[in-house]
Amino acid sequence: MIKLPQRQILLILLGFSLTVVILNDILLCDMPEIFKYGDKIGQILSNLSLAYIASYIFYFVVVVLKEKQDKKNIYLSVYESTKHLVGRAYSVYNYIVASSGTDNQRYDKKTITKEQFKELCKLANPNAIPKNKKLGQPNGQDATYGRFIYNGAVSYVKLYTERIFNYMPFLDSEHVRLINRLYNSNFFLVADSLTWPTKNTDFSVYADNMFEFLEFVRELDNYNETENKKHINIDVKEK
Repeated sequence: MIKLPQRQILLILLGFSLTVVILNDILLCDMPEIFKYGDKIGQILSNLSLAYIASYIFYFVVVVLKEKQDKKNIYLSVYESTKHLVGRAYSVYNYIVASSGTDNQRYDKKTITKEQFKELCKLANPNAIPKNKKLGQPNGQDATYGRFIYNGAVSYVKLYTERIFNYMPFLDSEHVRLINRLYNSNFFLVADSLTWPTKNTDFSVYADNMFEFLEFVRELDNYNETENKKHINIDVKEK
């Protein structure tokens, strides 16, 4: 048995009510009764239909329009939070590029191939300490690139995921799936090891999982810029 969405059922009833009113009060109002009490039955149906039409108008104004405005406002926050999440997640790639000493214009995070990324990982040292960059403000401390990846990317992905999931009842299932896939990716599950002392001289051991993570970020980024933007009627400046 096919189950129709509630709003579709309401629209079908609205169409039926309008039809009854038009037939009884306009098109067939001067016709004689076809059967006994036909006129009274028609008036009863017409009155019930008019009552339903009035109720639907009230429902549309009070519920549908308000829900549409609420969803627009909520999705503005969802869009912005997802954009921040994506930006922080891309920091994994940015720190690898910085640690490798490679020109950051050489590759694009949205198009770099797995082979190219693995080459960058071979050049990047997780124990290296960035110049002119400290962990925390105002009394910052020196930290390795490994710790920067965790503190500057992974921890913020957790933070923004929690913020976005506060709006769970309003989120599309695909949006939830993409964030959950990112949150439960192989790299994300082992990322805290980047904060531990290590004898690794490069990021090769993380390369495959990091690239998979990067691909997940790309898909979430694309979804946010296409699907989530549909819910907000504004121009969002690219950062």
